[in-house]
Formats: sequence, structure tokens, C-alpha cells
Amino acid sequence: MATWLGRAHVHLAVCDSTNDEAQTRAQAGAAHGTVITADAQRAGRGRLGRAWHSPAGESLYLSCILRPEMAPAQAAAVTLAAGLGVADAVAALGVAAELKWPNDVRVAGRKLAGILCEMSSRGHAVSHLVVGIGVNLGNRAFPDELAEIATSLALLGIDTSTGAFLPLLLEHLERWFGRFFTAGVAGLREPWMARAERTRVRASVAGRSVEGVVAGLDDSGCLLIEADGIRHRVLAGDVVAVPG
Repeated sequence: MATWLGRAHVHLAVCDSTNDEAQTRAQAGAAHGTVITADAQRAGRGRLGRAWHSPAGESLYLSCILRPEMAPAQAAAVTLAAGLGVADAVAALGVAAELKWPNDVRVAGRKLAGILCEMSSRGHAVSHLVVGIGVNLGNRAFPDELAEIATSLALLGIDTSTGAFLPLLLEHLERWFGRFFTAGVAGLREPWMARAERTRVRASVAGRSVEGVVAGLDDSGCLLIEADGIRHRVLAGDVVAVPG
């Protein structure tokens, strides 16, 4: 059971986005570990400004407010800790999920959960982090544009509810957040790699496309791709799985 994460918990029937709610409350002084959840989002979003499908009653939508004593360059890798927390939570239900850098939790190549981390800093210190997580729980169908790329616990044969899954998720998130705040990326590297998708990937590196295999994480949490014996560092953007 989580001890500090979710001790303060605000639940909303509907909001534009739990991350927006968390940002507003964090700026007003909400405590470290505060969790915001909602039954539905009117304008849920993912990385790179993408919309997040957020119907009522089918998924878990939550955002965590964190106030770690870390430099901004280090704190951005909290996304990796969140991915490990989600993967362990669904593993406890019998689902073997894999991680796709930087923010996807997938099963058999289909997205089960996504993570969006947003940071506010003051000078050389983090003021707060907002870690938003969406997990597809009871979805039986998706819009046409998502039907071939998304999945849910229900479609994987797992019957659960937001009320049952939330405490399980918070327990695992708290453990991985704590490990990250104590040990940084070094504390995540081996377990993250153990759960990483074992596919060839393609990413943009210094303005050109590089295709290779996932080789690790650097000290700031950036992805390392090995291609033709050379390791390339992926700073941002999409990493695409290459079929075959």
C-alpha cells in the first residue's frame, strides 16, 4: 500500500485534463504526492500535443504532483519510473507489458498506457513535476484510428475497475518514484531494460533517421540505439518499432 503517494487525493467527475488540474493545484501549493483523478477528460493529451482518448468510465486518468530535490536535467527521466510502476501494476494482474521509450506501456505492440510528464523549475531546481498517466482498463472498443494500435486490460481478459486498480498502481508508482529520487537513472536502468520491447527501432538523431536496436539508457535517461556498431543518443521525439 502506498504511504505518501495519494495521501492527498482529489477526484473529479470530469475535467479538461488531470494534468491541467494538477498544474493549477501545484502552483497553488499542493503537497508532494497529491494525486488528481477523473472519470473523464474533455481534452486529455499525450506527448507532442496529441489527444488522448478519454471516455467516461473506461480508463484510469490520473496525475501525480511531485516535488523532488533534483536538477531539472535529472528529473525529466521520472517518465521511466512511471512506466516501470505501470508495468509492475499490470504484471500483478498477470499481464506482461513492455516499455517503449520514453512513455508507452505496451502489450504485443499495442498501447495499454501512456505517460505525460510536465515540469516547472525555478533556476537550477525543480519546483514541481506533474506525471500524468492514462491506463486503458475496461475499453472494449476504440475509435478507428486507434483500433489497431491500442489495447486494454478488458481486451486482455482482465476484469478490474478504477477503484480496484488505483491503489495497486499507486503502490508500485511510489516504489519506483522513491527509487528514482534516491538513485536517479542508475536505479532504473537495469529493470527498465529488462522490460524494454525487443524490436528494432527507428528514431531521429541529429536530424537524420537511425535504425538499430535498443542498447540502453544514458545517465539522463536518453535512449541509446546501436546501429552498425555505433551507439546513438536519442534526446526526444518518436521512437518507432520497425516490423520484421
